Amino acid sequence: MPTLARSLIRQFDPKCGGRLGLKLTMEKNPQSLNPSQVKELLAKTLSSWVAERDRLNELDRALGDGDHGSTIWRGAQAAIDSLETGSFSSVNQVFGTVGRAMMTSMGGASGMLFGLFFRSAEKVPASEVLDLGTLNALFDRGLEDLQGRTKAQPGDKTMFDALVPALTSLRESRGDLISALDQAASAAMQGAEKSAELIPKFGRAKTLGERAKGTPDPGAISVALFFTGLAANAKSLSLQS
Repeated sequence: MPTLARSLIRQFDPKCGGRLGLKLTMEKNPQSLNPSQVKELLAKTLSSWVAERDRLNELDRALGDGDHGSTIWRGAQAAIDSLETGSFSSVNQVFGTVGRAMMTSMGGASGMLFGLFFRSAEKVPASEVLDLGTLNALFDRGLEDLQGRTKAQPGDKTMFDALVPALTSLRESRGDLISALDQAASAAMQGAEKSAELIPKFGRAKTLGERAKGTPDPGAISVALFFTGLAANAKSLSLQS
């Protein structure tokens, strides 16, 4: 796997000196989060994306237009701004706000896909807590809606190469929310790394054929970074109590 991709993922691993953290308190080994905590959790995780704009752009130059990092930065920053001014009575609203902000600010395929994934949470029965069961329901609905918009599958060198393994891991987890997220992050990272050896079947990168091998898909890397940031920040909530 290229050094750039490894360094991108390493930035978000606390064992490698990651910069993530939350100034919140809650029960140790939490089983659930309330809307206010989910708001802070997502805001911190989105800030991780914002910080990696240039590196994601550099990775994207090998396969596309070289602007994936800027696109993620624009959507994540818009979502952070929306979260800061929002008041939420359900965790669904928090994720939905992120999705709407991304859809309206990012543009292109990335905006539609990432935005739809998060916004789909509003189609799930409203919940005042985010536990593992609720998170699975939200993300599974997001995946279902994504699959209704694109024919991409794992193995096509897209965001699905990290997203599907992460959601499969979450679905199969029998632990608490924190451990489940940690396992999902590992699965997402492994999927993103493996995408480096795939031949793209969608987007501009499709024209590269075999030449695309050796570089991981930027969308898959972004998904891996999101889940790794989500897991690290959720863990910080329990450690700071």
